[in-house]
Amino acid sequence: MKRQVWMIGAAAGLLIAAVACSSKSSGVGSSDASPTAASAKATAAVTPATLEHGRGLYKVNCVACHGESGRGDGPGAGALKPKPRDHTDRAYMSTLTDAEIGKVIQMGGAIKGKPLMPSNPQIKGADLDALVAYVRSLSAGK
Repeated sequence: MKRQVWMIGAAAGLLIAAVACSSKSSGVGSSDASPTAASAKATAAVTPATLEHGRGLYKVNCVACHGESGRGDGPGAGALKPKPRDHTDRAYMSTLTDAEIGKVIQMGGAIKGKPLMPSNPQIKGADLDALVAYVRSLSAGK
């Protein structure tokens, strides 16, 4: 009986994490502009306002799994295997281009061996650029 309760709790946790990670962008400065590939230019044009916008999008779409600090330790992470990516891991993050980070955000983690990360095709344009810049900032200077 205890095992069934634990399994139901774990399943509920996974469902909550999946819904939170795949929710639509918050509408905070949402852009309906045509999709753009996050590129090196996004890194060059990073402003405090861009990072703040990206942080807001990260809170709404990513924190449930990746955690507030991006270490892969969000509330839903405990039930996930494989664990969510640690965005503060500079060694790994430095191997990715901004376009690759954007592609993972839009297409989901399966393209990088993280099959539980949902796709977020609704995040595009300036929102995608801001989110990529924020994710990139989590490993800067570490």
